[in-house]
Amino acid sequence: QTCALPIYAYSPFLRIGQAKKTFCDIISLRRHNMDIRAWAALSIFVGVIVAIASGKVKSTTATLLGASVMALSGLLSGDQIVAAIDHNTVGLLVGMMIVVGILSKCGVFQYIAVKAVKVTGGRGSLILWSISFITVLLSAFLDNVTTILLVTPVVLSLCDLIGLKPLPFLMMESFASTIGGTGTLIGDPPNMIIGSIAGLSFNDFIRVMTPVALIVWGLVTLYMERCYRAELNAVNAEATARLNQVDESKLITDRRLMVKALIVIFFVLVAFVLQKQIAIEPSVSALTAAAVLLIITGIDDATIIRDEVGWTTIIYFVSLFVMGGGLRATGVITAMAHGIAAIFSGSQLLMALGILWVSGIACIFINSAAFAAIFVYVVAEIASATGMPATPLYWALALGACLGGNGSYLGAAANAVMADLAVKNNIGISFGYFMKIGLRVVLISLVVSSAAVYVICKLS
Repeated sequence: QTCALPIYAYSPFLRIGQAKKTFCDIISLRRHNMDIRAWAALSIFVGVIVAIASGKVKSTTATLLGASVMALSGLLSGDQIVAAIDHNTVGLLVGMMIVVGILSKCGVFQYIAVKAVKVTGGRGSLILWSISFITVLLSAFLDNVTTILLVTPVVLSLCDLIGLKPLPFLMMESFASTIGGTGTLIGDPPNMIIGSIAGLSFNDFIRVMTPVALIVWGLVTLYMERCYRAELNAVNAEATARLNQVDESKLITDRRLMVKALIVIFFVLVAFVLQKQIAIEPSVSALTAAAVLLIITGIDDATIIRDEVGWTTIIYFVSLFVMGGGLRATGVITAMAHGIAAIFSGSQLLMALGILWVSGIACIFINSAAFAAIFVYVVAEIASATGMPATPLYWALALGACLGGNGSYLGAAANAVMADLAVKNNIGISFGYFMKIGLRVVLISLVVSSAAVYVICKLS
């Protein structure tokens, strides 16, 4: 049965008032069983985020402590802890770290970067575009931090050689690494988490996220070119001549290793593309590729596993999953989902845009992986509570969480690593300066993403 409402019932002011009342009702302790256990779990999680944001405690230490406190306080049972860990994400991270670690030993990434810069003929604007493109390309398949660690030394050396200030290139490199990682399943940890929980394949990310990432990359690079126009024009003919004398072929230190690694990577990418047809999870493909590479290259496996696998990152993610399990088990996730659903319940498009902008703004100040590891379950609960298709909401979360990380050092680890490398080379990039440029980059990214979310919702 339906009932007619008076015309004033459709007033936007009345709708806002109803939404506020509903939201307050939803997050109340009485209506959604947010008991003392739920508040304890939420307090632990907020405390961890505050500790990380303060910079006084390392992110891995803070999350490990938070997960331990949740377990010790009885908020999670042993079985719930094991169930909370997304083993597919962890396996994918470990496998790809080993594969990339082995490939990096041959110097192929440095070769690609130098070759791309030489093609520009030493022109500042083209060098910016070239470094930006190479970073986007590499970070689509490598971890963002790995990309920064590989490309930054090359950028610093080339800038010193041709007499250009490295600041514009380092800033662009940092932004491009995050944008490139947004485009694929394996490029950025939030995508790995969302893809695993939502059941989205490598091909799904290529089809939906890659076009958006490319548009964002083009617009952001264009903005950066205009922002640093004066610095990019300070190149002379003598510097160009010095650049042309660089022999990039000498950067390849082991050709046999390079060939073997590239062949294995080709097959693992094929496995990613055919994931649904062959019914093999990306984590299994990545771990198998890692095992094969360790066997056929003869590299000391203990050294690779010790030095190339980012165990602090793995512990960080495992701890995040445990805390996420605590928030789910105590009802915090459900309360958050119903609260957000009450505010953005007007339509699927409104809900998706709300998730996009909330996650994009939040990830300026909160690590994007940490946010995605928790909020992906909020999105799942929202879809369940409202009956909306979940997939467009997951895409909105992926875009917001990944691209919002460009707003500051806090959002993406790659930004902090770049700034640290810059300081070591006497190039100061303050938190305020990075954020000043980063907020504009995030605004460009979220506006483009809003258009993409509109199209996704209309086609779903």
